[in-house]
Amino acid sequence: MNTYVKNYWSLYLDFLYDFQKLNYKGFSLSFICHFPSLIRKNTELWKGLYDEKFSDQLKNEVRDQKEIQEVFNNYILSHKKKQLVKVKQGKVVVNYDTILRFPEKTFNDYFDRSKTMIVMAGSKNNKKRSGSVYVNSTLFNLPVNYLSNYKIDTKKDIVRLQNQAKSMFKSYKNHHLYKDGNFQTLFLKKIAEIVNCIEQSIHFYDEVLVSCLLVASTHSYISRILLLVAAERGIPSICIQHGILANEFGFIPKIATVDAVYGNYEMGWYKRLGVSKKSIAITGHPRFDQAFQPSTVKRSRLYKQLGLDKNKKTIMIVVRGNRDIAKWRILINTISKRINLNIVIKDYPIKTPHDLTKEFPFVHSSQDYNLYDILPNVDVIVSYPSTVCLEAMLVNKPLFVLNKKLPSYTGYYDSLDEIVQKDPKQLGELIVRFFNDSNWRAYVHEKREKFLQNAYPDSSMSGERLKKLINSLTR
Repeated sequence: MNTYVKNYWSLYLDFLYDFQKLNYKGFSLSFICHFPSLIRKNTELWKGLYDEKFSDQLKNEVRDQKEIQEVFNNYILSHKKKQLVKVKQGKVVVNYDTILRFPEKTFNDYFDRSKTMIVMAGSKNNKKRSGSVYVNSTLFNLPVNYLSNYKIDTKKDIVRLQNQAKSMFKSYKNHHLYKDGNFQTLFLKKIAEIVNCIEQSIHFYDEVLVSCLLVASTHSYISRILLLVAAERGIPSICIQHGILANEFGFIPKIATVDAVYGNYEMGWYKRLGVSKKSIAITGHPRFDQAFQPSTVKRSRLYKQLGLDKNKKTIMIVVRGNRDIAKWRILINTISKRINLNIVIKDYPIKTPHDLTKEFPFVHSSQDYNLYDILPNVDVIVSYPSTVCLEAMLVNKPLFVLNKKLPSYTGYYDSLDEIVQKDPKQLGELIVRFFNDSNWRAYVHEKREKFLQNAYPDSSMSGERLKKLINSLTR
């Protein structure tokens, strides 16, 4: 670990222990709270993580990320109960949120509608009661249960815990993080949300017979609570990998019974954390199944809609808002001065035209086209290190990556070697070379094939593999 990552995990471990006495129905709230959300706007703190002397302010010193996972393993074991009977007749419950990203076809093809339910944090709108469960049958034609429907009275408990936290803030009045007013405000708010969610989740499991729980991550307190309450009842759970393993902070703690991952890269990463091989399964992700299906949009129609010249090669540049816009500008200038191409920009997650389409008249917006409508119809993809890079390679498209190596980056795409560049001018020149040099094209192809052998070794339908995993845990 570098200094930045080491300091982050050490600070996190301090937080876990310093506030673990904040407890509701046996659950330590510090283990449930998503720590990055409490410090996201604390720029001074994030800058401090680079400093080796930062550790002088900490009680704990994490030397290996394995230590964090071990702490959580012990915590989970304190809640986990052995699955006495597999509940075949129970529901497979899917915690639906914005990062689940299952296509509707996945639910249609691989989930039994009579045995599947979606659970969401919820809204009080557009719901009706069916039997003893509030449902909304409009989402993928599956019943939806909203946690917010469970009316509870937790005011006294919330006030008690918030007052306890305030007393702890006073005892830590000189602490570099805990004295921060924004941290205190956010943490007090999270206490209320977490207590309510614990109570709602308990009522949910009391009312619904569940055979297996699926979540998209352990980032949110909602998914963590659903997983922990499931563990207390001996209900098996699966965490579906929601994006590439690019950030050292993004995929631990591991909490679910099984984590369903993309490939061997994740298997090796979790192994280094001391995670049992039995609790990891390579399933891929159902949304990537679209990569192996024919495009539903004809190239001629797409080009006409986007205003592209059908006689030119086309590259698609994937950006995230205005991050690194100066580098993308250099890249576009480098390419456009050397070769006449169609250039399309896809901005994640915005669908409106990016600023660069206004700056360069020959650069076009991807408009509201789905990623898998565009990928088969372009010749090259250029992106920041994102999941789109993997998706492009799965569609057998040449890829180039503009890298901004953050201190928490895992090096996921490093094995692509020269295809990944921090210098936009150099990357632009390599892209131009791709269109003019057959040997370089062959090299890019070879690198892509070798990368996929490790990152996504199984091209069979992920939905089918996930279904088999669910069946193995419930039958």
